[in-house]
Order: sequence, then structure tokens, then C-alpha cells
Amino acid sequence: MLLRFAAEVPLRWVDVDSAGVVNNACYLSLMEQARFLYFQHLGLLADARVPFVLAETNVKFLRPGRLGMKVEVATGVRELGTSSFRMDYEVRSGDHVLATATAALVFVDETMRPLPMPGRWRATIAQFEELKP
Repeated sequence: MLLRFAAEVPLRWVDVDSAGVVNNACYLSLMEQARFLYFQHLGLLADARVPFVLAETNVKFLRPGRLGMKVEVATGVRELGTSSFRMDYEVRSGDHVLATATAALVFVDETMRPLPMPGRWRATIAQFEELKP
């Protein structure tokens, strides 16, 4: 899949273990930051409120990340459901892919019950990703 958005997400000293390798849990934080920047780029987070939650994720680690690497995360929405959507990710350093991932996210109300995806979100994502709304 073509990932239409990429953002540099710097590694921090706290992200690495005593061997200097990026801790596996930190990859989720890198992807979360890229996801936030993706929706901010689309103009959908004007109030900085994220109206969905992460329901599922799967990460495949391909090579170790290390402190000092310049890291970018590419991301994109590949599928729109009624109240959910799926995103893909690549965590990259230069020409190397460090990890790939998929995530399922669900729009929810204040009580964490699923809600239909708002029309503005659906239309904006579909247009950017060239998906069927």
C-alpha cells in the first residue's frame, strides 16, 4: 500500500534500553505520534481532541532502531468501516524499514460505545487516500 503521509518522529534517550536499542513498546508511541500528525495534517484535529480509540494493533519488527537514528513514520488509512478504520505504518530510518504495523481504530462516544464515523472525517480521509467513502 502507498503510504501518503510521513513525519519525522525523533527518538528520545528514554526510548532505548541499556544496549542502546529502541524498546519495542516505544514503536507504538512513534506510531501514535505519526497518527496524530496525520489527522492534524488533514485538518481534522482543530480542537486536539481525538474522537477514536485504538482497538487492535499488530507490529512486525524488522531491524533494531538505535539512539541517534533519524526516524520517520509513514502512515495511511487503508480501509473505512462504519465506525472503525484501519491504518498501516512503516517506521523508517533512511532506506531501512525498522518495523511495519497495522491498527484498527474505532470512533466512540463519552461512554466508549462505538459511534458512526463523522461524515467530515470520512470524506476528508477518503479524498486524501483516494478511497471509496
